[in-house]
Amino acid sequence: MVNLFYLLLLSNICQAESKLTFGVNSPGSPPYVYLTKNSTEYKGVIPDILIKLKQLHGYQINYIDSFRIRTETFLYNGDIDSFLSSSNWLKFPGKLIYSHPVAKHRSYLYSSQPFTGKFKLEDILGVNVCTRRGYIYPALREYFSSGKLQRIDSSNQLSMLNMVKINRCNMAVMHEFNALTILSSEEFQADKIYQSPFPVDVVDLSIILRPELIEVKQLLDDIIIQMKISGELEASLRHHIKAGK
Repeated sequence: MVNLFYLLLLSNICQAESKLTFGVNSPGSPPYVYLTKNSTEYKGVIPDILIKLKQLHGYQINYIDSFRIRTETFLYNGDIDSFLSSSNWLKFPGKLIYSHPVAKHRSYLYSSQPFTGKFKLEDILGVNVCTRRGYIYPALREYFSSGKLQRIDSSNQLSMLNMVKINRCNMAVMHEFNALTILSSEEFQADKIYQSPFPVDVVDLSIILRPELIEVKQLLDDIIIQMKISGELEASLRHHIKAGK
């Protein structure tokens, strides 16, 4: 009877350890994690990775909707287990652990006016730049803090580009895939929005985890590395760039 009790206890512990809660910065963002119009199930590169964690190691994956600042706080508090980000954007990067990089995140400037071929940031000092509320832009931080560029926060990427379109902002700084998705929509078909000739910021995106989940990190590292070697990760990225438009 005692042995049965401990077996049941061990079984419950194992089940608890086999759950992973992933925080999504609502409403998500293709190609990494997003909802399609006809589905309530998340799609994207991250779900493609996490489904392998389920298939190979039995982890139950749960997705929790949140927004950027709260998602990070949830992770520090242990309310979720993981989310997608860069260590460059975290408030306390030393308190968390990171998977092997999933992809490069490239942010560009977008404007209703064309950029010159020799464009550099020093050419646009004094202009208004639309940004996402709660987001950190490491490459532009000094320009914003010194007043060389004026930051105007917005709630989402769509409103950022709309503000560029109506000249409320001179420019917007956005991830290339987010911009591609919005600019490919019917709403922007008649508008010409230009992308800067080079990214203003490039960082590694990783699955960020609570420090106690070192074993999960190692499993994810193996999955991501194998998907890179096989070409599956690149194929997933390309597929969801198209599917997320």
